[in-house]
Amino acid sequence: MADEGKLNRWRLFAELTSEDADVVLDACEERNLVGGEELFRENDAGDSLFIVQSGRVDIFKNIRGDVDRSLASFGPGDVIGEMSFIDGARRSATARTTEASEFLVLSRQSFAKVQREHPDIAAAFFRNMAGIVASRLRTTNELYREAVAFSIEATGAHTLNLKALADELRPVMLHLSGGQSVAGRILQMDHHAAGYSVVLKLDSDRLTIVPYHAIQRIDLA
Repeated sequence: MADEGKLNRWRLFAELTSEDADVVLDACEERNLVGGEELFRENDAGDSLFIVQSGRVDIFKNIRGDVDRSLASFGPGDVIGEMSFIDGARRSATARTTEASEFLVLSRQSFAKVQREHPDIAAAFFRNMAGIVASRLRTTNELYREAVAFSIEATGAHTLNLKALADELRPVMLHLSGGQSVAGRILQMDHHAAGYSVVLKLDSDRLTIVPYHAIQRIDLA
């Protein structure tokens, strides 16, 4: 029987009784991975979702070459891979564990049986999943809005777009207040309570974070 304490923390099973949740959980398979192991890779074929029971998983996309951009980190109770579960399309990102992790795996084929035999439970499960997808879409929209606003703030015009520089991994030279300079490639821009910062991959392959307000001039290499 499903652990009611867990179900109360798992949004995917919100408002389902433990008996109803058991119907879905019985359709799942268990999978255990060690730290640093990939659950799936970007562009892999996929038709399953994964519920994290324990551990942690990082989601990231390959930008170019050996440069990856982290998108999110998920822990117990979170669901991963829901988009491929819904539409059967290829994976849009890569998922890799950061520590030993346990998962429940629900395939589209297994869930089809739940839909046939328990349509009310399947419908409630889908409503919860739709809520999760909607919440993540709102977060993505907000990040996009901030990225656009940051590009405008960073340039003061449209002649320089730091987001484009990050997407293209263009070599740059940052001239900082105090007279220092640092060379590398802009990987991304982050927004914190203290303001914007630039994540720079140095020529030595080390990463450094530079507060945007400390940058006086940016030269393209």
